Amino acid sequence: MKILVLNASPRREGNIARMLQAIESEAEELGMEVHNECVSRLTVRPCTGCMVCRTRKECALPADDAQRLLTLITDSDALVIGAPCYWGNMPGTLKVLFDRMVYGMMGESPRGLPLPLHKGKKAILVATCTTPWPFNIWFHQSRGTIRALREVLKWSGFKIAASIERGGTRKNPLTERDLERCRRAIHRL
Repeated sequence: MKILVLNASPRREGNIARMLQAIESEAEELGMEVHNECVSRLTVRPCTGCMVCRTRKECALPADDAQRLLTLITDSDALVIGAPCYWGNMPGTLKVLFDRMVYGMMGESPRGLPLPLHKGKKAILVATCTTPWPFNIWFHQSRGTIRALREVLKWSGFKIAASIERGGTRKNPLTERDLERCRRAIHRL
């Protein structure tokens, strides 16, 4: 099984990186092929909204890391995305990446309805935020990040196998229990 791990955090040693590393290690122990990418290190121009990709099935902008990542997603059996909460949503760098890959994530029927292009694939979502629990859930902070990622992946055909939210990271560092939750999540693929 090929797993693509997308780290949407700019912090190389941060909470998201540690949680994703726990998932990666467990996946490798299970014999899965793991490839990871750090979204903040990619070169991706913002989408211009020209809609040419809907008819051409390719982006009108010059090739950059968005096309390379789309190929990796297409070739993978499962996707793991880790994202810190930015104003109750995913980081802008990840949103820009998804905007640029929309033509390869979902198609469109003649009536304009979305057609998932990755049907049958699974995903694991990981989100962190500094807002303490349970307020991170009640005020849609980490929950908002997960909701936004679910929306993108749902219309692309992915089934969410697990989602892990961790609030209050400013005052309460990650625990071994948090990392164990991450390791267990890979078994749901």
